[in-house]
Amino acid sequence: MCIRKLPFPRLLLNNVSCVRNAQQVLRHINVSLHDRSALVLTGANGSGKTTFLRMLAGFSRPSAGEILWNGHNIQDSGIFHQYKLQLNWLSLKDAITDTFTVLENV
Repeated sequence: MCIRKLPFPRLLLNNVSCVRNAQQVLRHINVSLHDRSALVLTGANGSGKTTFLRMLAGFSRPSAGEILWNGHNIQDSGIFHQYKLQLNWLSLKDAITDTFTVLENV
């Protein structure tokens, strides 16, 4: 009998919360993402989708909980440098510039 051990998640959010402007935007978020998986975020305007993505990108910190990449907290300076090399970020605001080519916009 062979017991298959599940791989450690590539990205793990443990009990993550976020407060912005004295208002709780996200509360007790737990997410586990493995290689070759996807996460779909849906919700109304102001529901915290962009805040969630900004925390994943390391642009803002959670007010509680931790975000782990390969088992390490992304807020650790040595880890964050390695983590951000694996990221691509495209903001909705001013995402496309008319004077750039398609390749330059990407």
